[in-house]
Amino acid sequence: MAETPDPERDPRWDAVRRAAARRVPTPPGLVERVLRAVARNRRTAVEVPLETGRLSVTEAVVVRLAETIAADRAPDGVRVSAVAVEDDVVQVLVSVRFGVVAEAAAEALRRELTAELSRQVGTATTVNVHVVDVHPG
Repeated sequence: MAETPDPERDPRWDAVRRAAARRVPTPPGLVERVLRAVARNRRTAVEVPLETGRLSVTEAVVVRLAETIAADRAPDGVRVSAVAVEDDVVQVLVSVRFGVVAEAAAEALRRELTAELSRQVGTATTVNVHVVDVHPG
């Protein structure tokens, strides 16, 4: 059986190390958006029309459902870091293993999440998947 090379010894990993060493400023408004999201955690995220009325699903339920689906359906080499609902859109932050094609992995997870959330919640849900980190393995 061939030994798997250590990705951290790959010279291409140096670029990742250099990027990680740079201080990244907090984007303007990020703290305020996070605090608003925490404060409205009980806000209704989805209203599903039914024959007998409407079903209201809170943001916390949508987030938990999206976290569960993402953990089960994430492509190999993708780790889910965070899930939130912001402006009625499910936002998913992921890291990908070094060597995984980030754009393709994010799109595959976005399709899976969109389809399964829509199926389970009963209405179309917009999902964005953002690759925010690279991990060695």
